[in-house]
Amino acid sequence: MRLLISEIHNFGGFFGGDTVSLSGAAWREPDAPEQTLTIDEAALANVPDRHRVTAGMLMLFELTFAGERVERATLLGAPSYAALRAALGEPELPASLDAPHILAHRCAHCALWVTTAQNPARCPVCEAVLEA
Repeated sequence: MRLLISEIHNFGGFFGGDTVSLSGAAWREPDAPEQTLTIDEAALANVPDRHRVTAGMLMLFELTFAGERVERATLLGAPSYAALRAALGEPELPASLDAPHILAHRCAHCALWVTTAQNPARCPVCEAVLEA
């Protein structure tokens, strides 16, 4: 399931812990109801710290569930490059590069900044061809 996060409620949960509680609606489903979820920090696949998921970012996550629990949450995109980089942190790059390395693209179709390390030719959200 793809969820577009609209609001962050809190970090830590009622008794503390390493969670983030948030609300959002299913991506590109106009009639989808908003839902509230709690995600354990360990389930954040590519976001190194739950505090990097901040209010107002409208981040898009791919969620995998184990029953009602979020087993894995992968950040797919954000509305700006700054928001994407703030959530993901600085990329790990080799000490030297032979050529420029593109870290992200803005997908005109999705209107999101997406990481493109795996397949820089296509958007990981909608598979649209990305322009250099």
